[in-house]
Amino acid sequence: MSSSPPAAAGNARAGLLLRPRRPRPPRAARGGTRLMAGSLKLTPSQASDVEAASEAIYASAADQVISAQAGLGRDLLALATVFLIVVTCHLINPLLQFEVNFGRAFRNATLQPVLAVGLLICALMLISNGAWGGALWRSLARNRLRLAASVVLFAYTAIALLAIVLRFNLIGAILGLPQEGFTEPVSEDGPVALFETALTITMALEYLALAAVVVLWEPWNRMPVYTRAVRRNAPVVLVALAVLVIWEAALVVFNIQQFLLPRPSVIIERFIDTYHRGLISVGWNTFQNAFWGFVVGCGLGILTGLISARFTSFSRALLPLAIAANSVPIIAFAPIMNNWFGALNPASKIAIVAVLTYFPSMISTVKGLTSVDTLSLELMQSYAASPLEIFRKLRLPTALPFIFSALKVSTTLAMIGAIVSEYFGGSTQGLGYRIREDAALFKYPESWAAIIVASVLGILFYLLVSAVERAVMPWHVSFREE
Repeated sequence: MSSSPPAAAGNARAGLLLRPRRPRPPRAARGGTRLMAGSLKLTPSQASDVEAASEAIYASAADQVISAQAGLGRDLLALATVFLIVVTCHLINPLLQFEVNFGRAFRNATLQPVLAVGLLICALMLISNGAWGGALWRSLARNRLRLAASVVLFAYTAIALLAIVLRFNLIGAILGLPQEGFTEPVSEDGPVALFETALTITMALEYLALAAVVVLWEPWNRMPVYTRAVRRNAPVVLVALAVLVIWEAALVVFNIQQFLLPRPSVIIERFIDTYHRGLISVGWNTFQNAFWGFVVGCGLGILTGLISARFTSFSRALLPLAIAANSVPIIAFAPIMNNWFGALNPASKIAIVAVLTYFPSMISTVKGLTSVDTLSLELMQSYAASPLEIFRKLRLPTALPFIFSALKVSTTLAMIGAIVSEYFGGSTQGLGYRIREDAALFKYPESWAAIIVASVLGILFYLLVSAVERAVMPWHVSFREE
């Protein structure tokens, strides 16, 4: 027989009384836990995820997860900021820009503003550390040292922007120096003492800015990241060093002549001797042709890819023409483009690069837009999603990895096209012309030095597109699994 309701209720109460209680922590311990959570120092990236946590164990776990997933992106950003601070310091004062080799290397009217704007972007990214708006201000308010470093770095960046972009040297204005004196070499009968005073102040600000970068960087907290990077990249570095050693030793042992293949040590020595004699400037001129050709070619390729994915008949009509244009060697395009646009006109080089980069971006865009998952498409259609919503929320996210893969491939094609197009006429201020002329005069180490500049610019171009890719689609699995 079942027990009556009053008896069942009494049995339940008895069971609750007999159940062991969870021991409560002492009042002091609970207060200590709250104090520990309140005194935690979280980075801005942690603040958004751990802001609601009130126990120290949650913050500790967040530290471990973030540290395990961290890469070298922040370190590369800090190193780029350091480099740009040193370069802009040489550009601010004429005693460094016109009398020091490193300053003379960057005497290019179009390159200098780009370096100043690049410093502004790198400084803002380093200061923000992934947080913006209110989260950034709260993060800086909790750490006065980071706040002071941020103010110092931003102040130096503002002074550099005024001096390089707007041609207004604030330090010179304070000292009463004429602004036109900062754009030309200092004459012996000029106010040399005042320019030296301005140089001393500029270098003091430079050292403060470098110290601020170190404070914001905090490399001493990233030792596990460096350990993983060394383990991951050690084989690559060892192979590269082995190739250079074998190259050097083979040329010495077999007595191979320098005009056939110079030694790596000779190439590096010649690069150090010639990089300030216009080598960086001609490399920048070639890079501009590659960049604008990349923008035109990839922009048109993505645009026609969007149209081709929407209208199948247009795709069938355009695809044979694109394949035919892509199959023609670049050497055949150079004389034609020179005739159309003029051999001395940069538009001829830009057009060649645009033709080379058009086909990969167009094909990849079509492939990405037409590779959507069928079940996902049917699901959105079942919810009566409009074509624009389907494109924005399904087709475009699916196509972005394909598009950026094509863009990264196109960076290499752009540099190749810009350099090769300069072989067939054009301005003498280009890497292709420099390589051809030095090789014709049997100055092969100088040719290899120009090739080094072209390689560095190509790598930087690729890294730039990769950084944009990571910023545009951080949700992609390739970044979440790093």
